[in-house]
Amino acid sequence: MRNIGIYRRVFPLKSEAFIKEQTQNLSRYQPTFIANTLLTEIPFHNIALSQSDFLGFKQNLFLLTRSPHLFKKLFNSEVIDLIHAHFGPDGVYAMALAEKLKIPFLVTFHGYDITISRKALWRKGKFLYYQLIFHEEELKRKAAAFIAVSQFIQDKLLEKKYPEEKIIQHYIGVDTTKFSPGKKAAERYILCVGRHTHKKGIDTLLRAFAQVARKHSDVNLIQVGTGALTEELHALAKALGLEQRIRFLGAQTHEKVLNLMRGAEIFALASQTAPNGDCEGLPIVLNEASACGIPVVSTKHSGIPEAIIDGETGFLVSERDYMALADKLDIILSNPDLGTKMGRQGRKLVCEKFDLHKQTLKLEAIYDSLVA
Repeated sequence: MRNIGIYRRVFPLKSEAFIKEQTQNLSRYQPTFIANTLLTEIPFHNIALSQSDFLGFKQNLFLLTRSPHLFKKLFNSEVIDLIHAHFGPDGVYAMALAEKLKIPFLVTFHGYDITISRKALWRKGKFLYYQLIFHEEELKRKAAAFIAVSQFIQDKLLEKKYPEEKIIQHYIGVDTTKFSPGKKAAERYILCVGRHTHKKGIDTLLRAFAQVARKHSDVNLIQVGTGALTEELHALAKALGLEQRIRFLGAQTHEKVLNLMRGAEIFALASQTAPNGDCEGLPIVLNEASACGIPVVSTKHSGIPEAIIDGETGFLVSERDYMALADKLDIILSNPDLGTKMGRQGRKLVCEKFDLHKQTLKLEAIYDSLVA
């Protein structure tokens, strides 16, 4: 069995449960997580600078210098054949480690890391983004491969002159055994799961819900997530007179989200391009909802049309068009049989195209091609 190093600067994050699930399904590669900061204990062998780091000195030094010598344990006791980094900025840090180990590395691009303009990244004032900007051309030359989580992200990589021969389009899988249909809740509700950022379009969804709330007086909106726009979204809900009809639950566990999905009537996410260019890659949460047999109402944004078939597994509308979004919500709320049919078709599509077991086998085949 070969050994794969999974590099993530900070791990685990609630919004990135897919990394853990992908890793748990590896069958021919033994994973070792390599992290700058480990937030909690994880069920994987790991090496993290935060484990013995007084006042965060080593973590900050690696962020600034990318010096592989800070990971002494990695070089003294570990045998790793390949490093897989998630997100572009992490790829730059993994590059330094892979060079020291004299092994290949690959990077998965998920969305913001290739869609936000580099000027906008610079203005964010974070050193890890500076590192990506400074070393991006080197990254293009030295990485063995770049995984694009959707065809949309593949196109964005090509636009930014990443080597075509190194780009591999590969969908992240969903556990279709875990994410499966369940009993509908007694309460009728639309579910939205997404961080409170511009690209999630939650403001558009709130305005759409305002259009259908009066007609469907027994339907509520449940929103899971938190972020920089939380106060603004709460204020908008109040201004729309919907504070009694919208429940903001904040961040929730993966298990809680699963239970909410199974009970929902519709899953809605009005993703849109943020002012700084930030786009989704392909929101995994949409495939999780489809796997649960829930119809999805979303937008013609980024890789979403690759996962949601408009008129068959759900509905797609133009970005920021809250009236069109409201119309599609109303159609499904008024015709539960249609929603049930779309949900069945959505699950079938996910099982065929996005099943975690199938996709992880494909991922291991990618690993094989790089270490052969």
